[in-house]
Amino acid sequence: MLDNMRSDAYNEIKYRIIHFDYIPGQKISEKMISQELNLGRTPVREAIIRIEREGLIEVIPQSGTYITKIDMADAKNARFVRSCIEPKIMVDAAVNISDDDISAIQKNLDQQQQTALKNEPDNFFDLDQEFHHAFYKVVDKDTVWNWLQINNTQLNRFRRLRLKETELDWDTLTNQHQAIFNAVNNKDIDDLSFLVTQHLHLMLLEKQKVVDAYPDYFKN
Repeated sequence: MLDNMRSDAYNEIKYRIIHFDYIPGQKISEKMISQELNLGRTPVREAIIRIEREGLIEVIPQSGTYITKIDMADAKNARFVRSCIEPKIMVDAAVNISDDDISAIQKNLDQQQQTALKNEPDNFFDLDQEFHHAFYKVVDKDTVWNWLQINNTQLNRFRRLRLKETELDWDTLTNQHQAIFNAVNNKDIDDLSFLVTQHLHLMLLEKQKVVDAYPDYFKN
């Protein structure tokens, strides 16, 4: 029971940070989060310690506990690591993908289109995550995905914030996702590596617009 509460507290606090329910620089407290999540102080305290280790929370002596700013150096390093891993994942997936996998991923893409039309950034980001995760599962690399999520937190915060920037439409993301899926489905290996690399390069092309729109949210 306590393990479940610890896990719930960790997942919910981290989700709220990545989705900007708690914004960079915001002061938080165990009491505030316990009340909001309707969880005891002990699992919340343990979750905060764990999330602090991941660089999403900082404790400043004689001041308090704060949500960290997005570390762009970390985000760019995470993007680099993914750009080294993910093209290989996608190529392996093209060889191993099943009809059931294809149906599930196409359903995800259809849902992305619907959430984009309804302008639902939280749901769109979650579907974006599920889309990429699906290919790791196809090649039995779930552990690699989970490792990336621990080390990708600053990149994920940037990606979620990008959805708040009105000058950057979501069609670019949905079109690139569809092109990647089509290449996997058609086993078009030559195009696939290029499409995945192009998709992961998008962060570097768009970062200045996002930083300019939310300058107080960033460091490094």
